[in-house]
Amino acid sequence: MADPLDARIVKYVEYIDEVTLGTMPTNPAMSAFPGYINSFKFTSGANLDSYTYFKGAADTDPLSSGKVSKTGENHEWSCEMKATGLTLLPHALLAATTSTYTPGTTLLPISIGVKLGASYTTLKGCPITSWQMEFPDLTSAASLTIEGMAMDRTDFSGTDYKGTGSHATVPSSAAYTMASLTAVTYDNSAFSAADLSIESLKFGVSNNIEPVLDLGSSLGSKIGSWSFGPREINLELEAKLLGTGAIDDAMDGAAHEVEFTLGSKTFTFTNVIWTNAPDVDCNPEDLIGFSLQADPQAVRLAIA
Repeated sequence: MADPLDARIVKYVEYIDEVTLGTMPTNPAMSAFPGYINSFKFTSGANLDSYTYFKGAADTDPLSSGKVSKTGENHEWSCEMKATGLTLLPHALLAATTSTYTPGTTLLPISIGVKLGASYTTLKGCPITSWQMEFPDLTSAASLTIEGMAMDRTDFSGTDYKGTGSHATVPSSAAYTMASLTAVTYDNSAFSAADLSIESLKFGVSNNIEPVLDLGSSLGSKIGSWSFGPREINLELEAKLLGTGAIDDAMDGAAHEVEFTLGSKTFTFTNVIWTNAPDVDCNPEDLIGFSLQADPQAVRLAIA
């Protein structure tokens, strides 16, 4: 019996920016995902049409009349890591280039390379559907989850997809923590001025993406391009209450501003309208906690 694919084999995932949608560059110099990867998952499935049919006058088993036809493919992926950088955020924002951070409308597709032991596979024509960073508390490293879809996935092979190119190296910088957030303000003042002491923060970008099928496509998925719906900017926080003013403030429906600096970039969230009824957690032993979620379609994000 062959050994299972367990913790003894090398597992790694990396990416490369595409020049042509759906085509992985030849001999690529692969890039690392922005963190220490904990998990990578991809789902590749066939689109099937199942139906019954007349089997013929001479058939002796007419009750067994099911048939399945493959009509396409779908590919999705997700990558979880302890965050060390902001790479791939421009892709999620549909920025003008891979190094700018102004939300836009430009598709910046990537190809993803996966190594499992001595086998290699690639996912191509990948847009990013979700980029979410979370600082769960004051003592944990920040987590980053990036999700997307793909136009195509190659079969596993013993041939390395990099050719004469190069594999990415694992990031060496320290993972982000809450201490990595500086100049954190609420309505241009310290959070304490609003009776809040921030305990956790989650923010990110979600894209509404749908495949556009092309009859002439040679891919199994028949995907020729991607269409985009409204973008969502996610912002959630948990805080300890320093006073009761924040409880009533969250109910007034007014637009607020949250700002902080991370990784040399200043993030400014405007038109922040808290949508959830104040979730005030009171018990005899602990401080009083507070959870807030902003309307993701109303929020605007500027990064400088």
